[in-house]
Amino acid sequence: GEMIDCDGSKPDFVAVLRSQLLCSSGTISHAEQVPQKSSFWSYFWFQFMRDIHAVERLPFAERERCLTEVWNAEVLLDWDSMRDSSRTRELYYMGVPVTMRGRFWRLAIGNRLQIQPSMYVELAALAGERRAQSDGNNIYFEKNQLLAKTAQALHVDVPRTFPHLEFFHENETLKLSENVSKLLEAFVMLRPDVGYSQGMSFLGAMLLLYMEPCDAFVAFTNVLNESRLSSFFQNEFDKVNIYMQAFSQLLAKHLPSLKRHFDRLGIEPPMFLLGWVMSIYTRVFPLDLASRVWDLFVMEGDSVLFGVALAVLEVLDSRLLSLDFEGCVHILSHLRQEAFDQDDLIRRVHARSLNERDIEEAIKLCR
Repeated sequence: GEMIDCDGSKPDFVAVLRSQLLCSSGTISHAEQVPQKSSFWSYFWFQFMRDIHAVERLPFAERERCLTEVWNAEVLLDWDSMRDSSRTRELYYMGVPVTMRGRFWRLAIGNRLQIQPSMYVELAALAGERRAQSDGNNIYFEKNQLLAKTAQALHVDVPRTFPHLEFFHENETLKLSENVSKLLEAFVMLRPDVGYSQGMSFLGAMLLLYMEPCDAFVAFTNVLNESRLSSFFQNEFDKVNIYMQAFSQLLAKHLPSLKRHFDRLGIEPPMFLLGWVMSIYTRVFPLDLASRVWDLFVMEGDSVLFGVALAVLEVLDSRLLSLDFEGCVHILSHLRQEAFDQDDLIRRVHARSLNERDIEEAIKLCR
């Protein structure tokens, strides 16, 4: 009997996220919690936290408070030494507290490219100037044309990014849309070789829900630099095709009956998997569940994208096996309509613990 919001997210999650996106002076500002030394609560929860299922059974607000205490006391005060600990892994699989998420994602993604946040402000301003000159015949003509095309595409794509986020006030959604457009235009200025591709708006929007625009830009640029997703956005079809074949290998290994069923029906991974992974599940899951997938992705990288896909197919396995081509494709392209038990789904990802080596081995078999 739990109430669900229109995008499928739970109302408690929505309330916390909305309160974090405080509209002050026309910008979305993120009220982040500063790590505190451990309090009474963290000692109290310390033993309790050993029992993950007990934490999962807590009401949302209690769970958030409990996890916030522990993240503060155990992880964020000493990130460098805690980053790779099994304890931290246990904690991010439980779900990072909403108010900690922006800080955690920023630390986890890092900034290998050493992009200064001020670069975002400069590039966004430059993009605005260049866009205004896009019909002129000057030395920047080619770059300006790219920007003009990007601006046109964004005008269509950005409003479609989160149409289900009706829980935001109109001015909040408008501000988010403006920030997504600015972030992606700045990215095109920085990386005209990559340019803009449909689907990038989902990644930009997700980061902007939890971070200030400058930080979101740094994170976005680093994610696309590190991840195989850049091949998808740059239409490197040979590479994308190999990744899809690699997923087929993994599917045959982990869910052989379902793989045989898909083969009989003529269902191939690109039919469903592209939309899932290119948006890091933001397009296909309720926002609270998508956020939990990102908690894993920022720490473990691309292997999570395939790990989550296998977990989804495992949950749906018995139903898919009983359906024909149309039935299977309908379910796989309407995941938001599935009432996934979030903790169960994430537990399945954890249990399989697919890693980079597994992906590399599957890719080798396809070459």
